[in-house]
Amino acid sequence: MGRLRRTVPLAATVVGIWLRWRWLRIKRRVFGVERMAEATHEFHRASALAVVRRAIRQQGLIIKTCQFLGSRADILMDEYVRTLSLLQDQVPPRPWAEMRPVIERELGGSVDALYAEFDREAIAAASLAQVYRARLHDGTDVAVKVQYPGVAALVRHDLDALRLLVNIWAKFEQVIDFRPVVDEMERNAPEEVDFVHEGQAAERVAALLADRDDVLIPRIYWDRSSKRVLTMDYIDGIKISDVDAQRAAGIDTPRVADTLIDLFNTMILERGMFHADPHPGNLFVVPNEVEGEPARIGLVDFGLTKTLPDEFREQLIVLTSAIVSEQPEAITGTMEEMGFRTRERNDETYTALGEAFLGDVLRSGKSYADQEMVAEINERLGSVLRSNPLVDVPGDVILIARVMGLLSGLGKMLESETDLLDALMPFLDPDAEIVAG
Repeated sequence: MGRLRRTVPLAATVVGIWLRWRWLRIKRRVFGVERMAEATHEFHRASALAVVRRAIRQQGLIIKTCQFLGSRADILMDEYVRTLSLLQDQVPPRPWAEMRPVIERELGGSVDALYAEFDREAIAAASLAQVYRARLHDGTDVAVKVQYPGVAALVRHDLDALRLLVNIWAKFEQVIDFRPVVDEMERNAPEEVDFVHEGQAAERVAALLADRDDVLIPRIYWDRSSKRVLTMDYIDGIKISDVDAQRAAGIDTPRVADTLIDLFNTMILERGMFHADPHPGNLFVVPNEVEGEPARIGLVDFGLTKTLPDEFREQLIVLTSAIVSEQPEAITGTMEEMGFRTRERNDETYTALGEAFLGDVLRSGKSYADQEMVAEINERLGSVLRSNPLVDVPGDVILIARVMGLLSGLGKMLESETDLLDALMPFLDPDAEIVAG
């Protein structure tokens, strides 16, 4: 019954939007795109609101999915970005009476004994947990992340619902197969609801980035942490998507974008372990105490963190180098070594995938993808994949593509001026005969 209660309303929302879109497409063909422009905008506004209402009612992974989409200012229409972004800040928090027992049961004591001070009002509410501000007995300001009761069951039900929907989609649409995305979500779900794993991941990433003074990762307090409660340093920063607040603090936002891109290039291509969920709720900008020095990036929420095997990381570097230098045979061979499979072995298909993955953005001269570019990529890629569809995609690539998409959206918000090719060059294969420019 739990699965039905979550699947049926979600399916009804998705099918309802799809049917209304089909009807709108018919009217656009009959009356013309210009005459239907206002109706089109109204449809998208109403659809985005319907999705937000459904996400708030269901919470769980549905909110997490919408948070990801709401971060894609680079490709989604404004109606969706503005509306779905509400879920970054306005997820309704659970009442204190519901959350306090989780803390006390998990940590084996009363909140008043465990912490010197504890603000009962949550400072953030997300898809799987909410965060409180507190103070330890030694005076340290901390953030306390508390998992919602019963969230593990909700995640399982949501995965079942998403699996059903993408299986139905696959019967009607051959170009884009969302099943590998759900496969990857299923692989990551157990770790995302285990805060011990999250705390350990935060410590490993902090150790990997210990040589950098432009990133802040909160320290974990293990005597006040468990599988469902995580106590960590409180990062007093500005949300990365709050561009006005950053400018008011004298922060150069394009420089923040530079730091962000270099940080993730370092994690993915050099160190082999990366934060795989850099949506605006998980990134803060901390003004530097030294005047004139760049702001620092504060990273939180390491529930979705990925470690890349050395062989895969090296293959990714070779693939990126081959895409940059436009070497079709190298692109095909490397993608197959990584685990990509298409129905027929064809250099054209793999080259089109490589261009969509990275090449088009690098050669565009822009710092991020935009709606027009993505529409062009999708049209070209769709034509190729209709004749030779993808049958297998490595899960690690799905996460990396997710990160690239989120960073592209943040790049637009921050008005990035980063030359992506220049930013990538230090990390690429020096033996790949790359020709820049």
